[in-house]
Amino acid sequence: MNPLQSPTVRPGSSRTGTGRVLVAGATGMLGRAVAVALHRTGTGVTTLSRDPSRAEALRNVADTVVLADATRPDSLRGAFDGVDAVISCLGAPMAFRAGDRSSFRDLDTVANLNLVRAARTAGVRRFVYVSLLVRPAWADTVYARAHEEVVEHLAGSGLSYGVVRPTGMFPVFDPFLAMARRGIAWIPGDGQAQTNPVHPDEVAAACVEVLSREDAGSTAVGGPEVLTRQQIVELAFRAVGTKPRIVHLPRRALLAAPPLLRPLHPRLSEVLDFSARALTHTFLAPVTGHRRLSDHFDDVVSRHLSPSGALS
Repeated sequence: MNPLQSPTVRPGSSRTGTGRVLVAGATGMLGRAVAVALHRTGTGVTTLSRDPSRAEALRNVADTVVLADATRPDSLRGAFDGVDAVISCLGAPMAFRAGDRSSFRDLDTVANLNLVRAARTAGVRRFVYVSLLVRPAWADTVYARAHEEVVEHLAGSGLSYGVVRPTGMFPVFDPFLAMARRGIAWIPGDGQAQTNPVHPDEVAAACVEVLSREDAGSTAVGGPEVLTRQQIVELAFRAVGTKPRIVHLPRRALLAAPPLLRPLHPRLSEVLDFSARALTHTFLAPVTGHRRLSDHFDDVVSRHLSPSGALS
């Protein structure tokens, strides 16, 4: 049987805790951090993901590993057995990959709406969804709308729910390290727009905290440092030990590209549209935690940057 046609459940150790939480998108950077955070509290964890090989790495933090494709409702049958609550970190990455052409709506929205419906049918008590910090400058992008459609559906679902809205999480900025290693990096606009990026572990802690509440609404999550986009790129050059050489691309030119690319590569079009807008506007969120982006960059360089400049 194809494991993506119906859930493949792999039980782990039986533990006592504060109920069973299903973590969707558990093989992603945030999903795994959420699973780890829940595991440390003694909470029973069920992980849901598509990739069997990557799911194997979750065995040390998950009581049950479920393999299913949330874009296909039939594959979710049985996935919510014994589940008391859900934290969904499920979504396509912002990083560009040549083979990923599907729109964010076809993946993020469809999959999460299926999760909400399945959770309601299963009678779970609470659903926490990780969206993004939305500002007027990019509220009408496909990427933002794909997430907000899920939020709107949650609000009308009858479920107790919460929404976590982080600023950019540290790994989103990792491509600047590879650029810096090659000796040149580009950013849209003048680089003076500010944000306070946040570590995935801090966002995971916020997810667990929101899960414990009963109120609806959104929780914005940011890191302790307010940085301009220029400063973020300069930190990347500092981490790899090369002299900063930064090219500022005209925002107007970048905004002209997405409509032209949309018929050929919808995902790339949507990534460029959102990036050109978000990277040229200031957006800040309340401070959560203490981890600094410079330390993250140093850690990535020491562990994952190959001599060619590619992140492993």
